[in-house]
Order: sequence, then C-alpha cells, then structure tokens
Amino acid sequence: MVADQREFPEPVFVGGVGRSGTHVMGRLLDAHPRYHRIRTEARFHAAPGGLADLCADRTSMDEFLDRMRDRWWQRGANQRQGLRRVIGRDGFERALAEFRAAFRNDRIGASRRLVRALLDPPAAAAGKPAWVEITGHTVEAAPFLHELFPNAKFINMVRDGRAVVAGTLKKSDLTDEPKRALRRWEEMVRAADRAMRGLPDGTMLSIFLDDLTAHDRDGTFAQVVDFLEIDDPAPMREYFDREISAERAHVGAWRERMAPADARWVDRRYRRLLRRMRRQGIRWAPAP
Repeated sequence: MVADQREFPEPVFVGGVGRSGTHVMGRLLDAHPRYHRIRTEARFHAAPGGLADLCADRTSMDEFLDRMRDRWWQRGANQRQGLRRVIGRDGFERALAEFRAAFRNDRIGASRRLVRALLDPPAAAAGKPAWVEITGHTVEAAPFLHELFPNAKFINMVRDGRAVVAGTLKKSDLTDEPKRALRRWEEMVRAADRAMRGLPDGTMLSIFLDDLTAHDRDGTFAQVVDFLEIDDPAPMREYFDREISAERAHVGAWRERMAPADARWVDRRYRRLLRRMRRQGIRWAPAP
C-alpha cells in the first residue's frame, strides 16, 4: 500500500509558538507503536525560505538548497541539531539532487518525495509505520503540507501567551525583551488562524498545553486519541501518566519567571490583546 493511502492519519505535524508544548506532544505520540518522533525539528518543509516558499516562488532553488546544506543540515549551540541527526550526508545529497531534477515538472510531487526521502527512513529504522514532526511553523504552512500529504493531520499546540513570554526570555536563541516575545506570540497565533481557515474540517486540532497537563487531563488526552483514530491508547496513556504533569509544564508559574514590572506589563498587554483577537474571531487562543 502506498504510504499516502494508509487508512490512519499519517504523517502528523505538531506546531505552534515556541515554548507551547510541541516537544511534549511529540514525545507523547512517540510512545505509541504507530508514530516515530523525528529527533530534530526538520524545519525545511515549513520554515520561512523552505519548501512552502519555494513552491510559491517566494525563494529560489539555489537559496533553498543553500539553507538545506547550512542552517537546516546542522545547527544549535553545539551543532548537534539539524537534518544530520536523521540522515547521512550521502543520502541527503542524493535526495537533494533528485529533488532539483524533478522540481520543475512536478513541484508538489518532488516536494513530497523530498520530505519522504529525509523523514521516512528514521521511522522505518525504529520499526514504526509513520512519523510525527514538531517544527513550530508547520501550523502556518499547513495548507501547503496538506497538499503534499492529504492524509496528514495537524496539532496546534497553544499556551497562555504570558507563559510563552516567560519561557522565551533569556533563551540564547530567542529574546530577553518581553514586548518582542509577546509580539512574536501574536504574529504566530494570527498566522496559525489564517492557515486553519484554509484546511478541511477535521484536519487541525488545537490543544491548550495547560489543559493537557493540568486542567482537563483526561478530556484533552481523549481528544488527541480520537483525532488520530488510535484504537489502543494504552502505551500513550502509560507515558502520559508517568511523564506529563503540571509541575513539569510550569503551569501557572509565569509570574515567578519574570521581573515583577515585566510581569505586570505582560499581563495588562496580554488581556487587551486577547479581547481584540476575540472581536476579530480568533477564539481558540487561551484566555487569562
């Protein structure tokens, strides 16, 4: 059977604003025998300048390939992240050459084959029939990725914007400015909302991290199981009960992770921002 014609949802893309629980969800799904979590954020398929932008003529083939061989091949403070974690250099270069040769005549088909060539082998090596990938931008790129993989499903991880700001500050690759962090949260929520409107019903599920870890654990877990049509959730449930908790997710602790003046400013700004979003029809962002 061709992979794209499998009866269960496949692949699964988990996205959302940074610090919103994409890794939590990825590890939860990895606990099931069906899904293998790709061990790095692949990024090339959804991030700015990636496949979605290439297919829409917002970047060139040469620019895309340069990014593939640079920031998406190897990155991170210790250069341990990137596609080098999931495929050897020879296989990587072979996949890129085949992609470049086929792209002009079949953009979507060539893009689909490139993603498969890079991300299918790790799942096969793990003895699993499918994979889950956790690049944050996959929600924004969901309409394009759905065109590549019509049987894919998307999980949009959502978190209180104040907690996202608190989790972002002082991170070496992010920012220490609360205003900038909250603005980034707003930009990604709005982009995600636009993307959702371009998807068929039943393709995207938004999960509030605090519900999953604390406020409605059983109900939120059941939502994920139903959404992915999982018949036997026992392996996931065992992992869920053992590893996922309010304490580990720092639920409600955002004030303690910021200076008092910053916390007051972020709280006031966030409340105003949520009221404006609701008036504009964005109702899935978590209320204070």
